[in-house]
Amino acid sequence: MFRLYKKYLKKNLHWVIIGPIFKLFEAIFELAVPLIIKNIIDNGINGNLGRNYILKQGGLLLIFATTGLCSTLVCQFIASRVSQRFGTDVRNDYFKHINTLSFKELDYLSASSIITRQTNDIYNVEKSVAMLIRLVIRSPFIVIGATALAFYIDMTMGFVFLITGILLFAVFFLIMKKTYPINKSVSKSLDRVSTITIENLDGVRQVRAFRKEEYEITRFNKQTDELSKKQLSLGKNNSLLNPLTFIIVNAAIVLVMYIGMKKIKRIDLTLGDIQALINYLNQILVAIIAVTNLVTIFTKAAASSSRINEVFDLESSIKDGKYEEGLNSEYAFEFNNVTFGYNEKANSSITNVSFKVKKGQTIGIIGGTGSGKSTIVNLLNRFYDPSNGEIILDGRNIKDYKLSYVNKSVGCVLQKSVLFNGTIKENLLYANENATDSEIENALNTAQASFYKDMPDGLNSLVLQGGKNLSGGQRQRLCIARAILKDSPILVLDDSSSALDYQTDYKLRTAIKTLNKTTVIISQRASSIAYADMIVVLDGGKVDSIGTHKELIKESKLYKEICLSQEMNVEEEAI
Repeated sequence: MFRLYKKYLKKNLHWVIIGPIFKLFEAIFELAVPLIIKNIIDNGINGNLGRNYILKQGGLLLIFATTGLCSTLVCQFIASRVSQRFGTDVRNDYFKHINTLSFKELDYLSASSIITRQTNDIYNVEKSVAMLIRLVIRSPFIVIGATALAFYIDMTMGFVFLITGILLFAVFFLIMKKTYPINKSVSKSLDRVSTITIENLDGVRQVRAFRKEEYEITRFNKQTDELSKKQLSLGKNNSLLNPLTFIIVNAAIVLVMYIGMKKIKRIDLTLGDIQALINYLNQILVAIIAVTNLVTIFTKAAASSSRINEVFDLESSIKDGKYEEGLNSEYAFEFNNVTFGYNEKANSSITNVSFKVKKGQTIGIIGGTGSGKSTIVNLLNRFYDPSNGEIILDGRNIKDYKLSYVNKSVGCVLQKSVLFNGTIKENLLYANENATDSEIENALNTAQASFYKDMPDGLNSLVLQGGKNLSGGQRQRLCIARAILKDSPILVLDDSSSALDYQTDYKLRTAIKTLNKTTVIISQRASSIAYADMIVVLDGGKVDSIGTHKELIKESKLYKEICLSQEMNVEEEAI
């Protein structure tokens, strides 16, 4: 928590100091009130100074109250401004940092956990900043000041106050120690609730299609019940604070009154002294109630800041290289004995994969589910680095290039068609913000996405979040157009025409071939890659065979089986 304070409160440090000073003014005036009331009782009511003295002291109380209120309002304003700036800065840096992490780190965190930390956890720390300025100095100052003034009034009473303060802070320490791990556990449970919520929003059509509403409700209720139990446990521990503090403070009041009555009889104390001491104990009680809230807030903030710092401590496993241009090799890219697994404890997704692709070639990659096709795409885009072996991009190890060069060199359409809330044009400009309408239309025509012309607003037609107002084939074609508009020398299509009919698929392949790019087509359909200059057949993460369609029909049993299973006439020429 202090690490976040140190970094993000630095530019507002002067306000962090000035704010509590105003609160201290208010506390000083508050501590002076019992002394004024003591004088009114001893000198005005029981003494002989009369009505004018009482009115003057009453006017002084009014001045103190007004000044204290103004000081409090200034402090509240400063606390609100500083905490909001703090939260904004942390949230912006958090989002920026998330975007620097590789897929490996993002896989570890999970989307729901990232969202919970960015919303709930940062809010908890942001709230603690406001309390830091408003109450962290004021409440202890009231307790210490009231104890010091109790010593000033009477030494015995001072020790009663001192013991009371020690007991109160001991209670706070024990409850904070017990609630801190519970707060962390609550945040993790909130992650799981968020995960189920996100899954149901993303997969609402599947849930409805399988009539699994009741199952999902039961699953959600189970997680919320678990969250509720942990929050109840947290509430039970926090609920001990108020009764324990009331018991301790009220016991002190009884003791002060008991000792005070004896001292009044001996004329060691006045009635005004007793009233002042009781007022100071009540001030301590109010301050302690504030501290009770602070304990809850700062315990949550400590647990939340730990989770936020856990993200900030993560560094991308993908390191930037130094080269910004290739060696003009005849090969666009090469895989040399590449092995990779998403989980170190699990089996490798691909093992000792090797092949070379010349510039301008069209390469097809085919294989069964889980054979490693998409893994090759992830590695070529350098979303991950291989565990063993190397990937050569235009003559150099892909790790030696700057990430910006790799991104510029490879245009990719991933398996899942992702579109953003906005217009068709805005979605395509995501690839090239300087593209003209003419270039956008050419990319759409190449991707066989001319359907936009039939939409009411053409390029400015609205796309809902995730493209939910478009068909699967329309989404795929828009994503292909976006990759074409990027104009990278290497174009990778990861099963990106699976929702297209055979005729549209054929037109798309024909149009892409005219772009004269190095094209990698990953497909479950043998007909979609049969025309390729080279086909890589994968089986269980390993290369089964490499060759043209004709060669593989003769030499690869697996490839021939795939073609026959799809009722493809293996004697026909590839189209």
